[in-house]
Amino acid sequence: MRRMMVFVLVLILFLTEQLNSIHGLLVPSWTSSIVHVLEHLASPPLRVTPLEDLTNIRIPGPSGVELLAHVATPTTLNNKKTARPVPVLLLIHEFFGLNPSIIDKAKGLANDLGCVVIAPDTFRGTVTDFLPQAIWLALSTPQERVNDDLDAICTYIEAGNLASVPGGRIAKLAVMGFCYGGGKAIRYSTQRRVDAATVVFYGKPVTDVEELRRLKAPVCGVFGRNDAQFSMPLLDSFRQALDDADVENDVRIYDGVGHAFWTDMEQVQRGDEPQTGAYTQCTDFLRAYFECE
Repeated sequence: MRRMMVFVLVLILFLTEQLNSIHGLLVPSWTSSIVHVLEHLASPPLRVTPLEDLTNIRIPGPSGVELLAHVATPTTLNNKKTARPVPVLLLIHEFFGLNPSIIDKAKGLANDLGCVVIAPDTFRGTVTDFLPQAIWLALSTPQERVNDDLDAICTYIEAGNLASVPGGRIAKLAVMGFCYGGGKAIRYSTQRRVDAATVVFYGKPVTDVEELRRLKAPVCGVFGRNDAQFSMPLLDSFRQALDDADVENDVRIYDGVGHAFWTDMEQVQRGDEPQTGAYTQCTDFLRAYFECE
């Protein structure tokens, strides 16, 4: 086990340096990367499940690529026809890829919010519980490609291809992500869908005021105070940048927890804290956004 940990630490440092020098990607410092790895060593995904068993739809993507996703429909819409526009939430997984925990969260959010939740596979066919591979997938998946894939999903819905969104009439769109997915979510909304609300669960913030000024919808942020990947000054800068950009926001930092502290819906069902508090913050935020005229 010790040898594996040493191998992982050396690998993350190597990958970070290589991607910085080759692609100019914004990746964490060496110190925070090491701590980030150690945090994930303690909390791998519950289980790895083949994508064919997790997804229930195939969507035409860019350049002929087929995108896999799971669509969660609220029980209030199941087997019912409605002419009303339906709110839609795009839910982006963490760096292990699409997994049962994300599917459970999609179903829970769909029922609690009365919206259609779509959880796409942004790694295009790969899931893993092997940390070095997860790190590589996160660092080597370009934001532009994720943006294109999410645009393709929105286009598919708006064309009337999804039965749970009749006529392609999206009432309001929101995008939400965890860790890797949280960083992708806020960059998708600032770069492509400025009219979409955004929920960032411990993902890399955007602190450029001019980028955030493009947003025409609110932002919700959920972080742990003990998350070594994101310092308190960085999170304060995120809040301040949102305020300076006149973006309505609700960014909270929860005491006593670090990175990736909400692992599954069972924590919410048991009433565990601060997971239940974070879930309530997120659902209250999205409910208010979806219901606001």
